Order: sequence, then structure tokens, then C-alpha cells
Amino acid sequence: MQIVINTPGTFLTQKDECFRLKHKENVFDISPFKVESIVITNQAMISTQAIVLALEHNIDIIFLDGYGDPMGRIWFSKMGSTALIRRKQLEAASSNLGVELATQMIRQKLDNQIRFLKKLMYARPNKSSLFDDFMTRIEQSLQALVSAEPPLSSNDIMGLEGTAGRAYFQCISKILPEKYRFEGRSRRPAKDPFNAVLNYCYGMLYGIVEKACIISGLDPYIGFLHADNYNKKSLVFDLIEPFRIFAEQTAVYLFTGKKMKDEYWDSKEGTVSLNKKGKPVVVEAMNKHLDEGVRYRRRNVKRRHIIQHEAHRLANNLLADEKAKRSEWLEIKEF
Repeated sequence: MQIVINTPGTFLTQKDECFRLKHKENVFDISPFKVESIVITNQAMISTQAIVLALEHNIDIIFLDGYGDPMGRIWFSKMGSTALIRRKQLEAASSNLGVELATQMIRQKLDNQIRFLKKLMYARPNKSSLFDDFMTRIEQSLQALVSAEPPLSSNDIMGLEGTAGRAYFQCISKILPEKYRFEGRSRRPAKDPFNAVLNYCYGMLYGIVEKACIISGLDPYIGFLHADNYNKKSLVFDLIEPFRIFAEQTAVYLFTGKKMKDEYWDSKEGTVSLNKKGKPVVVEAMNKHLDEGVRYRRRNVKRRHIIQHEAHRLANNLLADEKAKRSEWLEIKEF
């Protein structure tokens, strides 16, 4: 379970070895054994006793800004990582292995996009022609990525990913209710309701990916694709790519299911942001989607746990002997 605190004035403390949430006259206790992480979004308070209880049970605490992006976190100091994993990670970042891993992440991302659009198309048989051109453009980018002669540069990979992404979101826009259609991706700040929701879902996902990196012994700051583009947690920006589909599914279903209302966001000077009414709706939908069980490597696994499993597989691939066959990873096939 993930505790998400998004109501201003909420206080998180500890009572009788349990977390206690207090807001005005409302009090709720929960055992730390049921909690995986704590997310605090805005204007909330947390006691040192609650922080210590979280650390004792290896529960990380994530702080998000008003856009839903992680600002910082508190985690257990004994991360279980090894210097060897990080050394291998640094070596891969400056070798063909890093390019190969980055390419695999983007290939999975594009494959997810195609599969999701096909799923949406099959649910709209009368509008199937609307999808054809967009899926063709994504498939062309994917084929170019697969057939390109190595070594590819990060600019080559990101160029193909960008071309596919524009086609993908243009198609997504066309299937939304007309009042919520958008021109393209807008990040910080969002220029429309859909991007405001999607950015918030992405923000929740960043925290989960970062935690998966740390638990697996990976350094969040040593990336393969975004290393030259961000002075931030480059590996988190890399590893989130195959899993962005979880946020995109949540956002699309919220709008196509007509669960979003105009009262859920605030507009100011051409920008849109979720307000205190909208954030709980999005958080609940995202967590419900992440906690849904799907088929993964011949068993049922929650989507959020797939991220952790694949981060471990990435670490094992980095540790594998150069002459040995590396294990398969990024097996995300739920469509």
C-alpha cells in the first residue's frame, strides 16, 4: 500500500508503532507492515517519530511538488547496493552496452505505444481508420530503431523516440472528448487538462522507478540515454520510458471514461494545474491501475512490482560476464 497525503493540513505521526493520519477531527491508524511508501504532495506535516518508524521498516518517504514531480525523498540508509554494480553501470554508460540497454528501453516504449493504440482501436471499430496513419509512423520509428546499424548515438535514439511520440499523442488527442483535445505534449507547466493529469501520473511513476533503482543497487544518477541531457537522476529518466504506458493508460481512461470534471483543475495565464479536488481522483486512479494484477513472466504480478523486477534484471545484466549471454528483460506484455 502507498500512503498518499494530498490534503492540506494533514498531519502524519506515530502512535503505538503505527502511522497515525490526522486531519481536523479525523484520525486514521495504519500498520507499517501494510505500507510500501509514503507520498506527500503539499502543505502536510510529518513528525520525526513517523520518519523514524518509516526508516525502521524500510519505507521511503517521497515529497512531490505541485506538478506531481519528486522533489526529494527520505529512505533507509542501508540500500543493499554494491560498489561493483555502480562501477559496471559507469562502464556501461560509456560503452556499447549502455547504448544497447537504452535502445531496448525505447523499443519497449514504442512497442507499448503501438499495442495500446491497437487496443483503443479495437474498442472503436467505427473509427479504425483514424489510427492507421499514426500507428504506421510509430511502427516506422520502431523498425528504424531495430534495423539501425550499431552503434547508435543518443541523438539518433531520441530522434526516433520523439517522432513516434508526436504521432502517438496526436492520435491520443483525437480519441478524447472534443473539449479535452490538445495540441501536443506540454510539461511544466501543462497547457491543457490532459497534460496536467498525465504529468501528475508521470510524477508518481518517477518516485516508484527511483525506489526500484535504489533497492536494486543501481545509481539513479548514472544513465545511458539521458546522461548528457539532464543534470538530474539520469537512470530514472531512462528506466521510466518502458513504464510510461502505466501513466498514459490511467490518464486516457480517466478522460475517455468521463471521470474528469472542469472543477478538478485551475487555469491561469494559459496554464492548467490539478487542484485539491482533482489530485485525489488522479492519485486513486493511478494507484488502482498500478495495483492491478497482470500476467508477467507466467504469473500474476501487480504493475508496480514489475518495475522493481525489471530494475533487478537490469542490475543483473550489468553484473553479467561479458562473454556470457545476458538474461532477457523488459518483458511487459499485457495487451
